Amino acid sequence: MENVFAQRLINARRIRGISQRELCARLGGRISSNAIAKYETAKMIPSSQNLIAIAEALDFGIDYFFRPFTVSIDYNSFEFRKRSSLPAKKETAIKERIALLIEKYSEIENITHDGVPFNLTYDQVLLSSDNDARSIGARFRQDLNLGTDCISTPIEVLENSGVKVIEIDADKKFDGSCLKNIELPVIVLNRNIISERRRLTLFHELAHIVLRFNEGADVERLCNIFANEVLLPSAVLKSLLGEHRKSLSWKELKLIQESYGISVDAILVKAKQIGIISEASHRSLCIELNRNPELKQRVQASVYHKEESSRFERLVYKALSDNLITLSKAADLLDCSVDQVNAQLTLA
Repeated sequence: MENVFAQRLINARRIRGISQRELCARLGGRISSNAIAKYETAKMIPSSQNLIAIAEALDFGIDYFFRPFTVSIDYNSFEFRKRSSLPAKKETAIKERIALLIEKYSEIENITHDGVPFNLTYDQVLLSSDNDARSIGARFRQDLNLGTDCISTPIEVLENSGVKVIEIDADKKFDGSCLKNIELPVIVLNRNIISERRRLTLFHELAHIVLRFNEGADVERLCNIFANEVLLPSAVLKSLLGEHRKSLSWKELKLIQESYGISVDAILVKAKQIGIISEASHRSLCIELNRNPELKQRVQASVYHKEESSRFERLVYKALSDNLITLSKAADLLDCSVDQVNAQLTLA
């Protein structure tokens, strides 16, 4: 139990992004940094009063600190975008929060017996080129019987295929992440980014989980191409714009954005990559956009509805309805108060 408390305390502090000294300051100096260090090395356990103070300072329920670890998570399996400029402390905080949410998600699936097997993998193909990524993107659509229409609920599609989609409030420098583990596929999305960016991030992170790449391949580029192809098949874009164009109008691009939930910037890149427009035409359109801030703002504005993950919450309320968990357990899983859970039950 001491070891569980020690690790939970470390994790809670990392989630809040504070050092031992900063925790000591939050506690008003009533517990020394030396004592906190002893708690975190399982050399000492706090008194009841000090435990309550620590829980309040870190904004965690007391039960959290003694919850056994039920899921083993390899932090080296977390994939973060290489372009991410998040400070190390913020990245660690996100990873710890994700780990806690994965624990909760796995726990409720075990309680309700609603785990979904994950069978999506394309590791028999080593990707090297843009065409490889587009080919697998098309195959993915075919494997899930998605046709060529817009995927209106991509989160639901992936959750029904066994992927756990977790949303967190995070710095806008963070788009998303994934747990690169076929046995426990998890995609994390930033709740605070626009819909089009979230949709592309969702399938970009899926690519990190299910695809394999040749040594030296530009992995981030190929993941983006896969995601772009899943959201908007090349054949569809050619049918909408034509095989070859000298230029494109902003209005037709916005209409495609509205229909397929993919940004104008991403449509333009795809149009260039598959030969609808030339490199020079793409560059000209980008220059026009950058020279006109008002136009750029309108072009880059989000126009697609925002889908949110609800499966985890549904499972919690299902377990509560079936008397598999208590109100307090539901509140703990949902990270809210018992009153808030009651209000949701009565739709108050």
